[in-house]
Amino acid sequence: MARHWLTWPAFVELTEIYTAPLNIVWFAMGASIARYYYGLVNWANLGLCFTAIILFDLAVNITDNYYDYRHARDREGYARHTNVIGRLGLPLKGVFGLGLGLYLLSLIPAFVLVARTGWPIFLLGIVGYALGIFYTAGRFPINATPTGELAVAFSITYLVQLACVCLSVYGRYPLDWVLAGRTFAVCAPVVLIFFTIQLANNVADRDEDIANGRHTLAFYLGVARSLRLMRVLQAVGAVWPLVALLFGWVPWPAALSCLLLAPMWKGMQPFYVHPSKQQTYFPLIRAASLFFVGYTLLFALGVWLSW
Repeated sequence: MARHWLTWPAFVELTEIYTAPLNIVWFAMGASIARYYYGLVNWANLGLCFTAIILFDLAVNITDNYYDYRHARDREGYARHTNVIGRLGLPLKGVFGLGLGLYLLSLIPAFVLVARTGWPIFLLGIVGYALGIFYTAGRFPINATPTGELAVAFSITYLVQLACVCLSVYGRYPLDWVLAGRTFAVCAPVVLIFFTIQLANNVADRDEDIANGRHTLAFYLGVARSLRLMRVLQAVGAVWPLVALLFGWVPWPAALSCLLLAPMWKGMQPFYVHPSKQQTYFPLIRAASLFFVGYTLLFALGVWLSW
């Protein structure tokens, strides 16, 4: 069993590799922001960054499963039957070694990037690696606190895009508050809606998290107030492109993404009626992904076609 435990189905569940294509959306957004504001895109740097992020993302998902299994207080229910390690009977040392190996592998393109650029990218990388590693690792993992949703949303839907912009303009424009603010102005709707997806995940897992000693934002707000907060942030995120257009932060096609509010809202309603990880959470993700892809595509079209 120990020699042949890493089958493709086990690898898919451990790494959640099926979510990797979504990284293309984040990089398309970062490249388009660099092009829109600065007229520059460094594809070589972005290719190296994309490789590092993909490997790092796989490693994070593996170690999330590893530490969730290790930290679980509910050994019979969660650890044995819900967590992929217990459910598939995977060896802990093997899983940890796979995660560590992917972390180390991701450092190769990361170090090449630092050598090609400099300390701003190094600092962004340190922050990103710290958030990814300590999300589940350590004595007080981030995912057991009410800051987990913000940490994930910030790192995936803003920090990655900020790194893409910095990598594209390095040597011509500095990493300053103007660059960071411009990037956030474009990414804000995605950050807000992605935050609600993380909150929804913790709403669906609330009882399980409590049993395992994780006090997330959903624990403190309760289900009803968490769902209300989700609705507000989703509405604000969906209409944000109109505000951004008024200030000239985005090209006009990006504002058309506001029309996606109606289908997104409709696709999310089953979760609001019955929050369930098995039945309604993934339809909610699909509805949110419609906005992520639509907004990014419209923004990119407006940038690259110079509308």
